[in-house]
Amino acid sequence: MRIGLVTLCSRRGQVDANLQKIETFTQQASTAGCDLVLFPEFSVHGPWVTYDADADPAELERLSEPIPGRATRRLTRMAKSHGLAIGAGIAERGLAPKPFNAYVMVDANGVRHVQRKLQPTTSEMDFYRGGGDDMAPFRLGQTSIGVTICADNESSAIHDTLVGLGARVIVQPHFDCIKDFQNAGASWDQILDFNRRDTLKRRARDLAQRLGVFALYVDAKDPRANFHERPRWPHRVTGRSAAFAPGGRLLAANPGNHESLLTVDIEGLA
Repeated sequence: MRIGLVTLCSRRGQVDANLQKIETFTQQASTAGCDLVLFPEFSVHGPWVTYDADADPAELERLSEPIPGRATRRLTRMAKSHGLAIGAGIAERGLAPKPFNAYVMVDANGVRHVQRKLQPTTSEMDFYRGGGDDMAPFRLGQTSIGVTICADNESSAIHDTLVGLGARVIVQPHFDCIKDFQNAGASWDQILDFNRRDTLKRRARDLAQRLGVFALYVDAKDPRANFHERPRWPHRVTGRSAAFAPGGRLLAANPGNHESLLTVDIEGLA
């Protein structure tokens, strides 16, 4: 199976533009022979976080969509047109006012799987509700796949549960915020080095090593063009995507901090 990992900079509230960008990368992934292309957390509706002063919870509630809905129908058409499956982050409307921070998998036949983030982080809680304890892998062809969204990857119990249920690939969509209080560095290069030594190791490499699964870590690109832009924002996002084989061997990684398509072949799945 060939999988594409797309580092994407999606913009808050710009759903049509974000979907157009997703389609451009989906076409590139199809041309590269991918069976599945993965996008980061928040990829359809963009990031909604409390430190963005212009982000209004009421607007997100209005823009959020049921699954299936308009966005997933468009993703399904993309999947059918380009002959592959797609994973993307979406704000899912439910019965309560706050939407779920969700990740949806679609193929040519429609929605195959939805995973809701179990615990929104502090900067998300004004916008999203938690997804409870609902999790399960799903099968794409002969491959059993589980999804763990960003900070949910800090819980080994989630990984243990998914692998116990048969998952052999763990998809890890991120908007991976490195906090200023972590003193990770004063440049993108230093932030990326911190990500490699800390977050990427803890959340993906160690998982692949400990549980003998493929770990596919796909991160967003920070919306700021300049490292020192919006200095009051307390987080930075690395734009790192990487794939690890069972045992923790690095299969592929991008340089980080730019939009890109990374492809990886994973073998030996049953």
